[in-house]
Amino acid sequence: RAAAATKSGTWMEGKLGVGTDLVHAAISPEPVTGAILTPIVLSTTFVQDSVEEYMNKGFSYSRTNNPTVSTLEKKLALLEHGVGACAFGTGMAATTSAIFATMKTGDHCVITECSYGGTNRSCREFFTPLGMEFTFC
Repeated sequence: RAAAATKSGTWMEGKLGVGTDLVHAAISPEPVTGAILTPIVLSTTFVQDSVEEYMNKGFSYSRTNNPTVSTLEKKLALLEHGVGACAFGTGMAATTSAIFATMKTGDHCVITECSYGGTNRSCREFFTPLGMEFTFC
């Protein structure tokens, strides 16, 4: 008996498991090559039509946005049931962003004394002069 022809994405019946959902989340076939899973994009810059329209294609410079990182962030948000996610190149970038996003002048934070030295130094030397208070214990 011949196998029935199926349309892409319709070959499985019923609810998919979380692992399957995550593998297929935030992806679509890459238009140039037809790759099913997101290719790893190593490019640092992307061709632009003009200065005025540099973001029309969605990416300009990999430090601000990259197709591979964008897909990772979408998958993490799905996994964590969040509305979004941010991936960073370093732990200090993540830490600095978290502090800036959650604290303002006059706020107080309790932080462990045994955290990464760069974190303690940033809190003491960068954020404290901005009026944020930290207790290290």
